[in-house]
Amino acid sequence: MFVWHDLTAGVGGFWRLGQEAVIGKLNSCFGIFTADGVRFRSNVTGVPMVAGDRSETHMGWGSALRVDLDRLAIKADFPGCEASLKFDDFFPRYDWFVLTNRPMPPGQPSHHFEVAGRMTGRVRIDGREIEINALGYRDRSWGGRRWEGLRGTRWWPSVFGPDLCAFTTASIHESGYGGAYGYVIRDGVPYSMTKMDVTATLDYDAISPRAGEARFTLENGETGVLHHTPSDGIVLHVRGYTAVESIGKVRWGDRIGMSNFEVCTNPAGGSQPPVLTLGANNGDGLSRR
Repeated sequence: MFVWHDLTAGVGGFWRLGQEAVIGKLNSCFGIFTADGVRFRSNVTGVPMVAGDRSETHMGWGSALRVDLDRLAIKADFPGCEASLKFDDFFPRYDWFVLTNRPMPPGQPSHHFEVAGRMTGRVRIDGREIEINALGYRDRSWGGRRWEGLRGTRWWPSVFGPDLCAFTTASIHESGYGGAYGYVIRDGVPYSMTKMDVTATLDYDAISPRAGEARFTLENGETGVLHHTPSDGIVLHVRGYTAVESIGKVRWGDRIGMSNFEVCTNPAGGSQPPVLTLGANNGDGLSRR
């Protein structure tokens, strides 16, 4: 997964690729938006993998999307939307379950790493080429994952720069497991959250955030509050799990950064994609907000 937001250029993007190599299928959600309302989205789930989708050094979906795993370089080639981007980590990636002091929920991947960084390169959308210099975040997992077992999630990376990032998450699982966790990394030093409470103000579609807030206490006793303001969103739909990737700005005191507030609200365990999302792109191809 890669997410990024260039606050100066007003351009944000998201790509989550999951390959189920044992059964030869993949899931991919890719999207880009601009501040003046241009949108692009491509989302597929459970489609067959083909020759060339996976090797020791790259993963992708056909000729449309590819990531070079050695260089963390992304290529996208769709009608009306192209991208050539490279991600650089701000610090060594970390084992997410260890850093958040979180037990591994049933049905989730056994190995999961995350890290903040910077995304640079170019995108071409609706005939316009834009240089990108963005704050971003990425993760990578190995092992099985039961998407349908997630009944509600709030997943929120906040990146302010090489010196500061924060992450909060809260989830409810089909097994009855639930919890809220988080961390801060300041100047390369990680601090787990001992207390964390995250809330989302939702639009009447029951999934698009109008705002988000997290209040937390770190293991060193420091307290903080994160505020999310959305710029736009991209709907992720994979194996019956639907979430809005709300991408925008985050504020912590006098610091402003990029924010990806992912929201899933599915207490009854439904599996159909939403018919309408008010704060996120749920279409296919180019569109306008």
